[in-house]
Amino acid sequence: MLDHFGDDDLTTSSFTTSVSVPPERRQHLRQVTVLRVAKLYTPHSEELCLVRNISAGGLMAHIYSELNVGDAVTTEFKSGHAIAGRVLWRRDGLAGIQFSEPVNAGRVLADKYDYAASSYHARAPRVGIEVRARLRVGARYYAVTVRNISQAGGRVSPGEPLEVGQKTVLMVNGLSPIAGCVRWCDQDHAGIAFDTPIPFEALARWVPTVQASTRDRLPPVADDDSDGERAGNA
Repeated sequence: MLDHFGDDDLTTSSFTTSVSVPPERRQHLRQVTVLRVAKLYTPHSEELCLVRNISAGGLMAHIYSELNVGDAVTTEFKSGHAIAGRVLWRRDGLAGIQFSEPVNAGRVLADKYDYAASSYHARAPRVGIEVRARLRVGARYYAVTVRNISQAGGRVSPGEPLEVGQKTVLMVNGLSPIAGCVRWCDQDHAGIAFDTPIPFEALARWVPTVQASTRDRLPPVADDDSDGERAGNA
């Protein structure tokens, strides 16, 4: 999807309060260039998206999960702005998000750490997840839980302390093995910096599948009568 994007343009912005509509397919390849990576908080979880353009009233983004029209979302940019809104339309992997109130689009994008999806940056947005994985350190394998992940690295719970500087290989279902090293560690967690960034689209498509499987494993929520009965018996 990203192979045809150039490196000479940025996500467009404007002061209009309208939300962009999807372009004709013949215009799509001419107009889409470098896109801004952002984090999207949805009714279900966190995920990554590519913001194609933004105005005072909303934005258009490539999304990778099954969001529905009317869903409440919050888009978080590297500038630190977190903007609440709702999904206005969906089409062909694109979504139009209408903001709850007008924003200054220039300020939202005015951050020297914003970067394109094809680039690598240590401040790549991290998505909170919870997925079991294996971590190879030398000849030893650890069963770990991945707590968050970005293109550049992740935080894991290895069950026992690791040492800063140790070379690692993270193995998790759905992604190719990821070589890296321990950047920091404490008694319960370790930060892994990846040697090579995960390709954006691979990570963006993988995250929703992990989030969905996590939700499927959660126990059903009991109704009020059941809760009251348990409380009475406690």
